[in-house]
Amino acid sequence: MGAALPELKYSEAALEVRLSSSRRAAWVVACVTLATLALIAATPGAAALRILVATWIACAGLEALNTLALRRGARAVRSLLVQRSGAIEVATVEGGYRAGIVRDGSFVAPWLTIIHWRPAGCRFDRTIVILPDMLAPDDFRRLRVLLRWAA
Repeated sequence: MGAALPELKYSEAALEVRLSSSRRAAWVVACVTLATLALIAATPGAAALRILVATWIACAGLEALNTLALRRGARAVRSLLVQRSGAIEVATVEGGYRAGIVRDGSFVAPWLTIIHWRPAGCRFDRTIVILPDMLAPDDFRRLRVLLRWAA
């Protein structure tokens, strides 16, 4: 069979999805944070240092819960527009928009999608973690297909 023409390969040139809060992400963040705190409690060492590290881990866990699972933090992604060309526009909860490009290293699986992207004018890549319960199943499938097969 011959290859499809590039303009006919995908049914849509861009996909816009709106992300919502995720119970799965909340459970994962909570379990990882509690497991790390239990590991710190079982590790020998100076009590003051262990308390300091445990406080830092608890704060990082709460920030991850707020940003990733509940989609309420200042850096939380509200929606994104991904184009077939690899261009991406990300809208934050605070109302800010950033445009950029999808970078190599993005991960696409039926249970998890991780988008690596670089905003225009920035030096470092950013990451968006998307779980299946953050959007409609059909939108999640279309996003995975677009990320997997887009240029």
